[in-house]
Amino acid sequence: MNKVKRGSQPAIYPIPICLMGANVDGKPTYGTLGDIGIVGFNPGVVFCASQSKHYTNKGVKENKTFSVNFPNLDMIEVTDYCGIVSGKNVDKGALFTNFYGNLGTAPMIEECPINLECKLIKTMQVNNMDMFIGEVTESYVTEKIDTGEPGKWPSLKAVNPVIYGMDRQYWSIGEPVAKGFDIGRKLLKR
Repeated sequence: MNKVKRGSQPAIYPIPICLMGANVDGKPTYGTLGDIGIVGFNPGVVFCASQSKHYTNKGVKENKTFSVNFPNLDMIEVTDYCGIVSGKNVDKGALFTNFYGNLGTAPMIEECPINLECKLIKTMQVNNMDMFIGEVTESYVTEKIDTGEPGKWPSLKAVNPVIYGMDRQYWSIGEPVAKGFDIGRKLLKR
């Protein structure tokens, strides 16, 4: 098999898309991000990286809180829009039904199927990016897709998340192909 070199590219497939929320001067605003990920479990810790010049970053630094809101495909137009315009010029909070959890300063989007309320643990500067590391103090799931069973999360199909590819296209999730931490057990028997 031959490989083609493509340079220093963070080709992580797929890239989950979120709307990071923060209060700036007492008003909710949101930025569209793909530079997000899980740092750890128990407690849940996530990171969001956003260009330092982005307006939402100001609110994360001011309040030491932020939210991670996962839009579904029905929200793709407004999600993309939030990545094109600046909160300095557009009231992005007015685009959504906002709610707050226990922290009181991390605005979340009612229309998103999953929301994470985060307390800022650390901010790191990496090149032209602010990397925010936050402890998830609470997670919220829309009742319509909640399983009702503690510890059991909705399927990806129910969440219907927006994902992004290095081809600059938004994508949807397909069908499940195997159960995690199960399919590989066949190899244990060899």
